[in-house]
Amino acid sequence: MTPVIGITTYEDQASWRNWSARAAILPYVYVDSVRRSGGRAVLLPPGGDDGEASATVAALDGLVVTGGPDIEPVRYGAARHPRTQVPVTTRDTWDLSVTSHALRQGVPLLAICRGMQILNVCRGGTLHQHLPDLHGHGRHDGPPGGFGLHHVRVSPDSTLATILTGGEVFEVPTKHHQSVDLLGDGLKAVAWEEDGTVEAVEAGPSELGGFSGFVLGVQWHPEQGSDLRLFTALVEAATGRIAAERSTTEGTVLAPMI
Repeated sequence: MTPVIGITTYEDQASWRNWSARAAILPYVYVDSVRRSGGRAVLLPPGGDDGEASATVAALDGLVVTGGPDIEPVRYGAARHPRTQVPVTTRDTWDLSVTSHALRQGVPLLAICRGMQILNVCRGGTLHQHLPDLHGHGRHDGPPGGFGLHHVRVSPDSTLATILTGGEVFEVPTKHHQSVDLLGDGLKAVAWEEDGTVEAVEAGPSELGGFSGFVLGVQWHPEQGSDLRLFTALVEAATGRIAAERSTTEGTVLAPMI
């Protein structure tokens, strides 16, 4: 069975052909990456309530929380920095909700860029709001309208290292000006840029207090380029979850009705 992978989207004004309207939009590379990795992509527009988020996640085999605008600082108890973007509160609420339910329900989760920050805030962590203030450079943000490249060092003692085999240092596409500050409950940093910026986090069942499943966040953009290993790992985890649930169901013997 092909696993169903939900992908969060933007809600924004968009134009196509002769039309201009409010739309749920997403760079197609996310969809393509999921499909090329063996998953069935389903888009998840923001705006539903917590009950809808729970039911939506329950229908999925895996979840990708995508990149996007800055998270509203009040979500992690901070005042807004002058360089922090105007918040999109409906998307913040939706992304935090589906992430929380994915953790509770054991749905494999790949969180990308803003998605990693959502994961961290969901677990009670905080963010640096403008990295140039911290490091004195802007290389994480890349050129206007495009992606930059920098290197990350991956902890050899991590799930991420078992996925990205072939060394400890990798060049990755980057586009962000914010990053993880204080780590959220149960998360551990497993990759860093040379300036010390946290570039990946992960967690397992023991760290998340009984939550289960594949949980990985990366600050870079794996959908940009040809390396599908992170998406493949997500799809494999989703496939394994399907098989485990099927085995449990088939192993259940119902008592005869009298």
